[in-house]
Amino acid sequence: MKFSKLVNFFKNPHGEKIQRLKERYQELDELSNVAVKIGDGAAYRSLQAEMREVFFDYLTAIVVDSIYSLVPHVIIICIISLKWPTVTLPLVNWEISIFAGYFVCYISYYLSKGILGFLKSRFSSKNALLSAESHIINE
Repeated sequence: MKFSKLVNFFKNPHGEKIQRLKERYQELDELSNVAVKIGDGAAYRSLQAEMREVFFDYLTAIVVDSIYSLVPHVIIICIISLKWPTVTLPLVNWEISIFAGYFVCYISYYLSKGILGFLKSRFSSKNALLSAESHIINE
């Protein structure tokens, strides 16, 4: 149980703080809208000032979280580059730096993951539609 908490912390160290700030910002936005509806200018200005503070805290937490997510990749690149500073592409026989190779692999992984997810959702919705149509035709 403690190990999973540790893994979740390293995976998303500021997730709870980001979520809390996002919810607070939405709450302040709703209160600000109410202040506009009732015509309370002082409350509106006060809420807008607090919204700015919460928004900048939210942005700061997102930037710090992004930096934390980049650190493992930098460490991996450094470790790999100690052994292999360049990589040779097999088909074209080009040598590229390990940083460029890692970056291309990283981008390719997430692009293929996104494309496969899109295709999977696309085909599953078509299959659901076809099965619904065949069920209606059979009845």
